[in-house]
Amino acid sequence: MTNLDWEINIEAVAASVAAKYGSEVAESVFRRYDATCFEDLGPVYYGEVFGDLMLIDEDG
Repeated sequence: MTNLDWEINIEAVAASVAAKYGSEVAESVFRRYDATCFEDLGPVYYGEVFGDLMLIDEDG
């Protein structure tokens, strides 16, 4: 996937998590990887952050 693909997918699932559980929950995933948003996130963590957010999103 390209960086743009990752950005689109991560931001979409983060928005879904924030809508279901509040922005604090979505932000907490980024904080685990020393980031506050996609722009601060190291590319090495894209897959992990996406996976973490998906797990949270699918629980609802």
